[in-house]
Amino acid sequence: MLRGILIAALGLALPWLARAQPVSAPTDLPPPSVTPHEQLPLSLDEAINEALNSNLELLAKRFDLNIAEARKITAGMHPNPTLSLGADHLDFLGTGFDEVNTAGPSEYSGRLDFTFEGGGKRARRLEVAELARQVTVFQLRDAARQLILDVDNAYVEVLLARGNLALAQQNRSAFSRITRISRERVRAGDLARVELMRTQLAELQYDNSVILSDSRLRTAKQKLMLLMGRTRDVAEDIELEGSLPRPPVNLARADLEKIALTQRPDYLALLRDQERSEAGIRLEEANGKPNYVGGFEYRRQQGFAGKGNMLGFFFSMPIPIFDTNEGEIARARHEYDQVVARAKALEAQIRQELASAAQQLQAAERTVRQIESHMLTQARQVLDTMEYSYRGGHATLVELLDAQRSYNDIMVSYNEALAEYARSRFLLYSITGQGGSLEK
Repeated sequence: MLRGILIAALGLALPWLARAQPVSAPTDLPPPSVTPHEQLPLSLDEAINEALNSNLELLAKRFDLNIAEARKITAGMHPNPTLSLGADHLDFLGTGFDEVNTAGPSEYSGRLDFTFEGGGKRARRLEVAELARQVTVFQLRDAARQLILDVDNAYVEVLLARGNLALAQQNRSAFSRITRISRERVRAGDLARVELMRTQLAELQYDNSVILSDSRLRTAKQKLMLLMGRTRDVAEDIELEGSLPRPPVNLARADLEKIALTQRPDYLALLRDQERSEAGIRLEEANGKPNYVGGFEYRRQQGFAGKGNMLGFFFSMPIPIFDTNEGEIARARHEYDQVVARAKALEAQIRQELASAAQQLQAAERTVRQIESHMLTQARQVLDTMEYSYRGGHATLVELLDAQRSYNDIMVSYNEALAEYARSRFLLYSITGQGGSLEK
């Protein structure tokens, strides 16, 4: 029976704690190719892959990359030329052009002007647009990192709820046996009928515990399926596979900080945003340079005395006296300073998060080891002893219920400790920007 209890406790199956390969978010928009019914039983890696392909929020965010690509196309455009057509000195009022009034002659013209951007504006726009696109890529990867962590935690919640449901069902089965024993003792006259009623009441309480545990399991599964992009109205049952290994984690803080500062997508996005801000300063400086307009015109005169064809050339440029774009240049420089400050703040936040997650992981590991090394075996032995004594009439129902309650509390604490260890571990390597394990 002890083996059965431990197996039920280890029902928090988490195969994903031993993942060795990072899971990266695709930056394109592949069509969802996962059929939910083909994923049973479901591993964590399969759940993550399905979420990366089908999560609705991530699919919507991927359009940011398309928008950035479109902005890059816009940035590379040259100014359109300007075509001007004219007709002047037309005799629409019937005056009549002749040698006496010497009016006219009628003139027809066509002019084409080209704008030449000064200061390398197009190259600067392209530079800013490309760096902005790269920032979007890192932001998309960070959204995938956060989604992976959400799927990890939802997976843990499903397994935790499943383990608690198994415990509740086991308790109900145990009290069903106790109820049968109580009936036999009442018939034999060894037990008062009120004790039987108390046993039946305790059995009903465990029935309610099974119902509540089953409800929590269904809720946890629905949350996981939503993260995976399964939006069907019909409740779909999923089974999760795996065991619960707890491999050691390298908690060398300097190593974790180095990994985080080289792999965290949101931190890399801020570093790339610094480059974009620097390019933005250069763009605003280029925008302070004047543009040049050059063109040519063909003009035709047609009057009573004859016809004439003429060609003209034009050049114009604004004189940068009053507006040299100082305001936008100052804005771009302040924006750069802001991004630098944000990067420093995130770097400090990463260090604090690593320290906190490492402490949580160590505390959860100590709790699990303490429960496994001392409390589980003792609680099981006490419960078995009390159940045996109750059958023989040497223990009261109150003593049995107290032993059962203590055992349940320890088992629930054990399940929670296992789940907390998994959550802390997932959080730790999510903070470092990794998608695989932290083992060395």
